[in-house]
Amino acid sequence: SSGINAEWPLRPGGYEAIGLVDSSLPTVGIWAHKDTVESDIRTDPGAHEKYEQGIVFYMDQNKVVGVLTWNIFGKIPIARQVIAAGEEHQDFGLLAKQFDIHTKH
Repeated sequence: SSGINAEWPLRPGGYEAIGLVDSSLPTVGIWAHKDTVESDIRTDPGAHEKYEQGIVFYMDQNKVVGVLTWNIFGKIPIARQVIAAGEEHQDFGLLAKQFDIHTKH
């Protein structure tokens, strides 16, 4: 299961995923709002918000064990490196910058 809430107001598109992408794990989502260049760290975006693309990190004890990108393509090699590093993460905005979420893909 992807862990993406079907009620989230995501624009139609596609996704890529790698690692342990399991809805029982805690997640951190970084979403690019369609009307701004700033990222928004959200675990439950509001119904009135519209997000074009984003990334979901699946966590196990502060370590990224899975990555799902929504409308961001070709970033699996970066996701693989993040997972393989096995480091603990606290700054997800900084981590998401590696995935260039504000560029139209």
